Amino acid sequence: MAASVTCKLHPGHSLTRHHYGGEEGHACVCALCERIIAGAGYRCGECGGFDAHEACLSLPMRVAFVGHPAHELTLSLLTASRWCDACRVASHAGCCVYRCVACDFDVHARCTSLLDGKQQHGRKRGVARRVGMAALRMGLFGLRVADAVTGGFGSPVIEVIETALNL
Repeated sequence: MAASVTCKLHPGHSLTRHHYGGEEGHACVCALCERIIAGAGYRCGECGGFDAHEACLSLPMRVAFVGHPAHELTLSLLTASRWCDACRVASHAGCCVYRCVACDFDVHARCTSLLDGKQQHGRKRGVARRVGMAALRMGLFGLRVADAVTGGFGSPVIEVIETALNL
């Protein structure tokens, strides 16, 4: 890629090729996929507040997403923190997500099939979390059944657990 590029998500400033990591610099997080950039990438030379992998700069602005078939999603720069509806991990202002404003639906680029496996490992973490939460719900259901059979002695404890886990 060129030594200097522009990005629709960081208008008004050009991004210059930058080497991340090593002895001369420290690692930064890509604003588009929220993964650490190691090696070549692009940085805003004017404000220094926007860093991106070279590959992430070619992400499409609009995508269809299987998890939200009602509308296409638009790659958007966040002005406030938002939760990804796929993995339930928050993204903060200055980062990018694919959004459906009409449905208030957000998803990380890394939670779509657009990125290669190395950048997409956050999606696997989201799946593992959902599976873990389902297992917790099933375990609590089993406790409720046992509690009902034994006369309800554990009900207050189970309620505290459910409240603490926000289930």
